[in-house]
Amino acid sequence: MTKQKKNLLSLEETHTALLGILIKFDEICKKHGLEYSIAYGTLIGAVRHKGFIPWDDDVDVVMTRPEYERFYQMVKSGEIDLGERFALSEDRGKEAFYPFLKLMDKRYSIERFSQREVPYLYVDIFPLDGVPEEEAKLEKARKKRLKYSAILALARWAVPEKKWMLILRALGFPFYLGCALYGMPRAVKKANENALSYAFEESENCSLMCFDREMWLLPRECFTRFCDIQFEGHTFRAIEDYDRWLKAVYGDYMTPPPENKRVKHNLRVTDKGENI
Repeated sequence: MTKQKKNLLSLEETHTALLGILIKFDEICKKHGLEYSIAYGTLIGAVRHKGFIPWDDDVDVVMTRPEYERFYQMVKSGEIDLGERFALSEDRGKEAFYPFLKLMDKRYSIERFSQREVPYLYVDIFPLDGVPEEEAKLEKARKKRLKYSAILALARWAVPEKKWMLILRALGFPFYLGCALYGMPRAVKKANENALSYAFEESENCSLMCFDREMWLLPRECFTRFCDIQFEGHTFRAIEDYDRWLKAVYGDYMTPPPENKRVKHNLRVTDKGENI
């Protein structure tokens, strides 16, 4: 391991680092017969820009719950060797920050404004779960998802840098304290229990149920048919019916949003200066 000078990455350099993690994940999936789809802003970027959305600073992929669990167990058993450079976050147990996995590159440390994060730059890996057909049961599951996502967000709230954030935190301190006492591991466990209530293989529809993102429903069969798609000069996997998916989540996804609605994660990414 060779030490080099630490360097704060630009957005363009962050894109290059993220692309490296996605390439590694794709190589693992191809080698071990695992299926996935790039997702959300990453998929929009592939369709609309043939690469990253210019202002985006993360990468998302999804796997059906059966494939997701296969991937997790293969990493834990050592069948998938991530090597010295890469690591997998925990989505269960006392070390869990989120109810989903992150493939991390240990060469790049990160900080996130006003929020505690995993230590390294990552690609998000979301599991897709079955959903109930009855509207009342679906609404109950959705409300639970929102509840545990809110607890996790507040429990990760770090000391803010801006004065107005200090005021906001002071006003919301009782809520923050309650969420901190509830604890991230417990909230992650409850979020996963809610997501796993309806088996993917036995459900007509599916969605992302473990974490608070845009609420959408698609037939489970949509995530059994995949295609290749170009992204930053490389070929990755996407569901064949990606247009239907993106319209369900975003509506007119081909029209870029105005500048004041362009979502960023505001990650501060640092090259640790280590050749791993």
